[in-house]
Amino acid sequence: MRHRSNEKRIAMLEIRKRGQRALSDKFSREGGLFNRIRNQPLVPQTFRYDRAIGVELECCRPNGREVALPLWSRESGDGSIRSFPNTQPVEYKLLLKRSELELRLHRFCGLISDHRVNTSCGLHVHLDCRGRLEADVRAVAKRMTAWLTALKEFVPESRRNNNDYAALSFSETNRYRAVNFTAFHKYKTLEIRLHSGTVDYTKIIAWIRLVELLFVMTSKPKAGAQGVAALSQLPLTEYERSYWLKRHAQLNPGQYSSTTPNTENE
Repeated sequence: MRHRSNEKRIAMLEIRKRGQRALSDKFSREGGLFNRIRNQPLVPQTFRYDRAIGVELECCRPNGREVALPLWSRESGDGSIRSFPNTQPVEYKLLLKRSELELRLHRFCGLISDHRVNTSCGLHVHLDCRGRLEADVRAVAKRMTAWLTALKEFVPESRRNNNDYAALSFSETNRYRAVNFTAFHKYKTLEIRLHSGTVDYTKIIAWIRLVELLFVMTSKPKAGAQGVAALSQLPLTEYERSYWLKRHAQLNPGQYSSTTPNTENE
């Protein structure tokens, strides 16, 4: 009986060792995969995304603050950002699967909630245009430029008119436009650069949903329509319309009261 008991114990130990080796091999393989993906370009093909959204967040990170970046994000510097004291300028690049956008973006905004922005920061959104003809994307870019020009009152003053990095005009070659058509040749995307810098999830997701709507609009705004009049032409949900009307009042107090200054920077 004792001999059989020893054999059983030895067999159980061998099974446990095999399990530990298998687990170790699994972690090793996954670690290798993680590193391989991390070293690859942040493009939909790397992650096998069917439909992707790219988000670039320019902001200022507190000195000494480390951010544990998810696999679907990257970090880089940006010389155009003016930093606050005791901060460093940073640009976070996110590539998100559209079906997981809300969850992952909310998670990331929580990671950087202590970061700050100023008028030198921007929010850029890349809309996936893979599989589309260049002529079609050019037409979409021109329509979106017309819509964003009509809706410029829904972004802060610092992003309107003569902004050096998001001018409200169409260009075949200059990427510093509210709608960057040149991104199509490089990334197969349209980059929307008009929004001011922010790390606030509600503002970011509202803007993404708005530009996604503009992306599929088949007509330009009616001639002369600006601000709220242009917004009224869009098929928004009541929640979205309410959000943007409140945003308009915050950003354009002079149209609602002659005494309240506009101090909104995001």
